[in-house]
Amino acid sequence: MIFDDRQIDLDAYLEKMGQREAQELRWGTHWKSDVLGRIVNGDEASGDRLPWAKTHNGVRLRPGELSIWAGINGHRKSLVLGQVMLWLAREHRICIASLEMKPDETLLRMARQGFGGTPSFDWAGEFLEGCNGRVCLYNQLDSVDCDRILGVVHYAANELKCAHIVIDSLTKCGIAGDDYARQKRFVDRLQWAAKAYDVHVHLVAHMRKGQDEAHRPGKFDVRGASEITDLADNVFVVWKDKERDEAITARMNGLDLTPQQIKAMDRPDQILDVAKQRHGSFEGSFALWFHRKSLQLLGTDDIHAMPWPDMHGDLSQWKPCSTYGDHYRRLAAESSACHSPH
Repeated sequence: MIFDDRQIDLDAYLEKMGQREAQELRWGTHWKSDVLGRIVNGDEASGDRLPWAKTHNGVRLRPGELSIWAGINGHRKSLVLGQVMLWLAREHRICIASLEMKPDETLLRMARQGFGGTPSFDWAGEFLEGCNGRVCLYNQLDSVDCDRILGVVHYAANELKCAHIVIDSLTKCGIAGDDYARQKRFVDRLQWAAKAYDVHVHLVAHMRKGQDEAHRPGKFDVRGASEITDLADNVFVVWKDKERDEAITARMNGLDLTPQQIKAMDRPDQILDVAKQRHGSFEGSFALWFHRKSLQLLGTDDIHAMPWPDMHGDLSQWKPCSTYGDHYRRLAAESSACHSPH
């Protein structure tokens, strides 16, 4: 499903958001089952997993949280997050508001990651049919006012029942780079929305200009107000080893490698740094390797792409939701009727 402002009255959801602005007060008994569940399970990790097995014991994406995905331009942060969403879409509805990439480009990239390379025509068609009721995209490019983005979040969470919502990126949310107060307010509202609707919101952010791209940035290098990372529940920093990338390109072109490039070949392509995890005990880094044919990031230096779904490309479990199209068409018809002249 692809939607935009012409089809959906997002102002109605902003109004609803305003009506729910006050935080609810509840007696402690309200959280009885949650507390008892944590006592029974101890420190067992809860929440959705990332695609890579080695991350499962330490990192989870929990409902009611806000995650920041930060990185230098060109360091594959959107690609990594897209792969995460593709894996999550096997079990959840997801919404992607990519303000820097057309929906068809986003879907094509996800299809390559799912197939493990360039998909066949039939496989791609079946994949796209299965996206109905699973993968929702906001059809808007360039800057969008942050209040409109909040409307998208509330619509996706409250009406479409999406469990994970991506906003790519903060730079495109209509807030000046030096307007730290407005950035803080926007991130604060995103976190409130995540908790109010019990969904996970993912916000892509850029890094401040550093000394060079060889320097691995951290959470304190995220561009904008310091509250962006302070308010977030999780902060993931994505960094690409440009020196290794250049060495691989040189080798593919038949060039001799310098001693420095030979050394770089022994390193991973990518580092995923879990710089903050408020409700998890793990903070640290994971090495990843870039599989060029599929655009996947792998947990090991392997020549084969990761299977998706579990049965090596079998789409038997990737089925569209039969009632979802009717639900959307009803909403679109109601929206159209509200705006029709009388």
